[in-house]
Amino acid sequence: MKTEESPIVEEVRQRSRELSARFRDDLRAYVEHLREVEAKYIARVVSQITVVKPTPGDAGLPPR
Repeated sequence: MKTEESPIVEEVRQRSRELSARFRDDLRAYVEHLREVEAKYIARVVSQITVVKPTPGDAGLPPR
């Protein structure tokens, strides 16, 4: 099955089109919306740094 035929890929593309239309193709408006949602649910927002600390050899980091 080719990627462009995948139902999952098509769903992601459809949702992307819907979001784009909702914010009239304005990325700044979308980012502002995300910041408002983030502020509303601040207790649920976590920092990637505090959740997953890279270890040597991970994510392209050289071993110590």
